[in-house]
Amino acid sequence: MFDLRTSRDFYVMLVEDFDDFMAEPHSARRALHCAITAYHLHEWVWGDWLKSDSAVKQTLGIEDLKSFRVWLDSTYPWFSIVQNLTNGTKHFARDERFQTLVVRAVPFSLDIVGAGLDEGAFGGPLLNEGSAKQDSEGRLLIDFGEAAGEHRWLPAAHLLDSVVRFWRDFFKKYHHSSDIPMSRHHVDCQHQVEAL
Repeated sequence: MFDLRTSRDFYVMLVEDFDDFMAEPHSARRALHCAITAYHLHEWVWGDWLKSDSAVKQTLGIEDLKSFRVWLDSTYPWFSIVQNLTNGTKHFARDERFQTLVVRAVPFSLDIVGAGLDEGAFGGPLLNEGSAKQDSEGRLLIDFGEAAGEHRWLPAAHLLDSVVRFWRDFFKKYHHSSDIPMSRHHVDCQHQVEAL
């Protein structure tokens, strides 16, 4: 498509989408575009090279695109969240397992860097019903509900950061791409590649 010819080209677009989002971490448009690109990258990987790479398919224990998706779900547990965000934009559907919010600050949580100091930091949604204007201090948040306990909150920035790193490491390990570009927000860590 246009000048996007390979899965590497599509990955570069993902990195650019992520960097754009990091410049505006309150932008649902930038977050969703990044999530859509991150999800569809698996189809580009499959069509570009993985479907014909018997050695990597054997290493991953996959045979086709469907088993590649199963591998992604088991290897990167948040892949289904990225998929559900993508499908939600396409079908005007919301996943019942979580809510997406714009908040002033992430509520207190021990496992989230930069979370607010107490529940009062949540501050409620920034948007009035029907309003399209977002406060530049707002943050996008995924809420898995009270049943999720201490893992209730997931900042969209953490999800997107994680999926971009996942794909970077995937390319390095399985496509042997030493020249794979990185987000300016990431520091390359070899142990992350080995963890895949």
